[in-house]
Amino acid sequence: MSSRLRHVISCNLELCQPELSAPEKATIARANLAETGKNFTELGAFWYWNKKQVNRLVVAEHRREILDRAIAEQKGVIVAAPHIGAWELIGLFLTSRHAMHFLYQPGKKPELDAVIIAARERFGGKCHAISRGGMKNLVSALKRGEIIGVLPDQEPADQSGVFADFGASPAYTMTFLGNLARRNRTPVVFAAMQRLPSGAGYELYYLEPGEDLYSTDSVLAAAELNRCVKRCVDIAPAQYMWNYKRYRRAPDGKTNRYASQELLRY
Repeated sequence: MSSRLRHVISCNLELCQPELSAPEKATIARANLAETGKNFTELGAFWYWNKKQVNRLVVAEHRREILDRAIAEQKGVIVAAPHIGAWELIGLFLTSRHAMHFLYQPGKKPELDAVIIAARERFGGKCHAISRGGMKNLVSALKRGEIIGVLPDQEPADQSGVFADFGASPAYTMTFLGNLARRNRTPVVFAAMQRLPSGAGYELYYLEPGEDLYSTDSVLAAAELNRCVKRCVDIAPAQYMWNYKRYRRAPDGKTNRYASQELLRY
């Protein structure tokens, strides 16, 4: 992995969990480089194996009753899946049982987009491009009592977020999820797919957010969103996408928080 990615991982760990010792952060960072590689090598199975083979990869579901209870409300469900472990597997696993919709960011290569969309939709899911029309499609799906999938830990566009603590440092955080959930008191379920060692499979965890996620105060809602993401990260810290510049924006609009951190030694 490039020194640039190693530096981003180092900075993120320092900004998010400064209480960890230098050896602890170095251990997580080294393991994270390996886990990043696994995100790519496992895609062949996820995208091309049949439904029975894919579902068999998930060897345990923890607190499945949280999702079942949310579905029973018949208001639709927002599944928030942070970039931890095998997040690509969550959608495939759930769409084999339920109607589910996803947003995606169109790339610069339409032929690659076609491959990704076909893979994600092959068990019954539906992908919608990030646009006003795509957002309307998600709202309509919730009205029909269906499930939508949201990646809650990506930096939103201008005027679409607020600053709230993610770990020990503020991060620019989406307001979309909280606004959508509050509209009809739609239940939100956080999900994390932990990758087990030595090819032993995957374990899916469901987490329930606190009341603040539905607050009309966007900062309170964003803070609860980030607390839930952090709870997911704590399941398997080395498997989080630490190479993403989650703290790219600073509250003062000027500070480059990736220029001031020292690079860990690997």
